[in-house]
Amino acid sequence: MTRDAVGRVPRRLRLELVAAGALLEQAGLILAGEGNLSARIDGAGFLITPRGRDKGRLDPGDLVVVPRWPADVPPAASSETQIHGAVYRLRAEVKAVVHAHPAAVQGLSQTGRVPDCSLLTEGGMLLGAVAWVPALPPGSAELAEATAHALAHGPACVLEQHGAVTVGGTVEQALLRMLVLERLAALTLENVRA
Repeated sequence: MTRDAVGRVPRRLRLELVAAGALLEQAGLILAGEGNLSARIDGAGFLITPRGRDKGRLDPGDLVVVPRWPADVPPAASSETQIHGAVYRLRAEVKAVVHAHPAAVQGLSQTGRVPDCSLLTEGGMLLGAVAWVPALPPGSAELAEATAHALAHGPACVLEQHGAVTVGGTVEQALLRMLVLERLAALTLENVRA
């Protein structure tokens, strides 16, 4: 991506990521500086939320352009930029990535389970099966590669002790998948406890 292209990141895309961050916070799927969201802006680059910032209170200008991954990652980019880059590298059709820490997903992961997609029609339609990634150090290349491979054939995975990641063809689709994943996790927990 050239410097000129960096300046031409569509404002619409910035607004979609800001709105998605606010919705994740309103839904209780992230707190404070948790989570990260990104959107592809060309074949090699993507737009990502900044490191350690409250995703519910971002301005469009706060988002960070990663022009080339892994060669050119700005220090202000999310600590999980490697996850996003690895997913975009493996899945050309993915245009957005959402990483959140939903409470029900995390609670369910403590039992070694993933959400049961058969509990909602939307689960089967939007998610299919949910992959599992064992506990790995946050921000590590190992976590990034394991997550990307877990998402190689599906749109959602649970990261043991570290939330979940969903992907989509749009920011809205990746966000909707995260919301449905959390609903399914809550329903699965109810069934486990029953």
